[in-house]
Amino acid sequence: MQTKFLKPNNPLLKKIAEEISPNQINSPDTRNAVKPMLKVAYGEQKDSSKPIMVGLAAPQLGIPKRIILVDTKADGEGKVGDLKIYINPKIVWQSKRKGEWYEGCYSTGRVCGIVSRPISIKIQALNLHSRSVNSNSLLEWKAKLVEEKWSGYIARIFQHEIDHLDGKLFYDHIKNPDHLHWVEDNEFPLYRNRKAWRNWPKKYPLPLA
Repeated sequence: MQTKFLKPNNPLLKKIAEEISPNQINSPDTRNAVKPMLKVAYGEQKDSSKPIMVGLAAPQLGIPKRIILVDTKADGEGKVGDLKIYINPKIVWQSKRKGEWYEGCYSTGRVCGIVSRPISIKIQALNLHSRSVNSNSLLEWKAKLVEEKWSGYIARIFQHEIDHLDGKLFYDHIKNPDHLHWVEDNEFPLYRNRKAWRNWPKKYPLPLA
């Protein structure tokens, strides 16, 4: 069971993930893809010394499937609390209005940056439900087709994670070299909570190899 992130620049992160067919939703392969994702996500959320995990895409663990996790209570300043599983998510509408916010990623290490994205989106996906969804139990589950509209930080998480499914990383959206940053592990609380990301002095050069 793969529970480690691929290293930055691993070519698998640039691959397009495979859609899961309806008859595979309850298959052992799908269960074996979701279980390590939950284990990693819940483990990282409990570790306050690390950046808060608000989303995760299967390809980040080397699993080439269109599955993401999104914490729909995240606020971008450390709050988490409602991690949900989405299969085959796609964006079916996005606002013309865009906004900037910082983004980081376990797949880019200490490289973070300011990314402009639509502030509101509508997604369609299979939302996976279980009687007890956590890192140790996925015994009873069902997938429900949902259409959800999200704005603000949650909309950003969805866009970031769906990008992973399409072989994209957040820095692919950055053109301004002042918007790509180097952030040490112990600097994340400052970078995130005090909005220091707006004028972060440590830059990382473009293009990112």
